[in-house]
Amino acid sequence: MSSPNSRLGFYYSPDDQHYTQLDLDTWLPVLGGLGARWLTLQASPERAIPESFIRGLLDSQIEPIIHIPCTVGSVSATSLTPLLSSYARWGVHYVVVHDRPNIRCNWEASDWGKTGLIERFIDYVLPILETQQSIGLQPVLPPLEPGGDYWDTAFLESVLESLIRRGKQDLLQELTLAIYVWTYGKPIDWGAGGFSRWSEARPYHTPPGCQDQLGFHIYEWYSEIVEKILHSSLPMLIIAGGELPSLEAVNLGPDPHTEQNLTIARALTSDEVPNIVLNFAFYHLTSTPDQSDHHSAWYPSVDQPLPVAAAINQLANLTIKKPPVSVGKPLQHYVLLPPQSSPDYSQNWSAIGQFVLAVQPVIGFSPKEARLAKRVTLFGDEQAIPKTVEEELRDAGCNVKRYRAVGREFFTNKSPTVATASPASYFSTQGKSNE
Repeated sequence: MSSPNSRLGFYYSPDDQHYTQLDLDTWLPVLGGLGARWLTLQASPERAIPESFIRGLLDSQIEPIIHIPCTVGSVSATSLTPLLSSYARWGVHYVVVHDRPNIRCNWEASDWGKTGLIERFIDYVLPILETQQSIGLQPVLPPLEPGGDYWDTAFLESVLESLIRRGKQDLLQELTLAIYVWTYGKPIDWGAGGFSRWSEARPYHTPPGCQDQLGFHIYEWYSEIVEKILHSSLPMLIIAGGELPSLEAVNLGPDPHTEQNLTIARALTSDEVPNIVLNFAFYHLTSTPDQSDHHSAWYPSVDQPLPVAAAINQLANLTIKKPPVSVGKPLQHYVLLPPQSSPDYSQNWSAIGQFVLAVQPVIGFSPKEARLAKRVTLFGDEQAIPKTVEEELRDAGCNVKRYRAVGREFFTNKSPTVATASPASYFSTQGKSNE
């Protein structure tokens, strides 16, 4: 298990600017409050990020990841060697050259349509990887677009097979995979189990009732490919990812941007995410208002963070400064909500909201997290939250109550009168909900 916050990080900004001493002085305290230990920095292939900025991060125990998202074939190992050597000399371990080579727009138009795309990509990237290896950097394969114009899982498999055919076993033993991990608005457990669980998934086609790699658990799918080809594992560097905020205002119910990213942050401190996943860089820390994805910035300005920033800050403080008194059950009460909402469930959030305000529990969507609570309240029938989840919670020693009818039947004699109830009056009604 990783130590608290050791994998948590951010993608700094979607440009290669903002590397002054003032920028460093502004954002280091913010990163410290968030418990960040990694920071992806977008860079230019023509000039280095200032050494003072890099060393400032390292002195604060933040691992920089340099990302140079240039068009495939636009740079060479020879032209990059002075730049890569400087980064290595300053203490950088990871420099990612290129970005999403499995989509058309990241190639010259005349190159994409030619035959042998994978072999031509290897021709471009292999000298760069070998240069990284020779000067003391970790060789890092650039991240793929999940899905993509050339399906990412097929692309990755073909790249690894090509490196084996070329006799690059020594390089493969040191290789790190850079990846993107987006939720796409899906539940955090989407795609969990990989190919072995969702064997009907095919490139460009996910049958009804099946799941694919386009979600948080994409690392499992990539890991299976690596194991299949190399018979070993490779470390993965998540250079950007998470739940992106909706452009539509959320007036009722939980904010998915906050809830989903908070769940990811908690998972990073547990065994739920394997140790081959080195980090998670939430996208993105800050940007200027003229940038197209400024709405995704956790800090549109340093003094106006989105709600998710406050939630992660609080989690960091609880994890570091306030270790739980009881290791077995650190939480008193957890309300577990269905991972996928229905229209009826969403319409009745006001009823659940009144209950939450009265009882003041921890609220979330993670059965693993719920096991940390002495009392667990389930909202939803067995179709929304399977009976097996309830049984696992009871086996873990939790006192479990389920409310199957969240809507019209919620305020009945089978549930607490939460409009006026205090937490104490709620606990006095134990056992009535499942009659």
